[in-house]
Amino acid sequence: MALTIEDGSGVAGANSYIDVVTARTYAVARGLTLPTADGDVETLLIKAMDFIEAYRGDFQGIKTAATNPLQWPRTGVTLDGYPLAEDVIPQVLKDAQAQLAVEAQNADLMPTGTGREVVMERVDVVQVQYAESGNTNPQPIFTKAEALLKPLFKSGLFGSLRSLRV
Repeated sequence: MALTIEDGSGVAGANSYIDVVTARTYAVARGLTLPTADGDVETLLIKAMDFIEAYRGDFQGIKTAATNPLQWPRTGVTLDGYPLAEDVIPQVLKDAQAQLAVEAQNADLMPTGTGREVVMERVDVVQVQYAESGNTNPQPIFTKAEALLKPLFKSGLFGSLRSLRV
């Protein structure tokens, strides 16, 4: 699988914001590891993109062109109080993709489930009790990656991305 990197110009067929080298550089700088095979890292980067793209309705601004395959580049985005040029892919977005690629080695970034978490099980009477969390589709929490993405979201969203997964 080959990666086609979005550089801010609306690259046709883009499927990633970073390449394997950039992902490895991010990981090494933080004492993290990625697989040695480039193809395996590419697969993890695609999984990370799927996760990021799922937040499409939460990002500030709008895509610079309806034909862009990814949500970035965007226009109308403010980062840290400054307007972001519409041909820029924010570094925090790139870092989030790299972090999610690392996380994807050990966790399904977008699992499906019944929403029923077993909190007690007793075999002698066969009793099962489920959590009353109200969450019908429990999702893992990727704190670091989500913290990196948070400044790119519309203002007024909940204080935590975890709130968006209800």
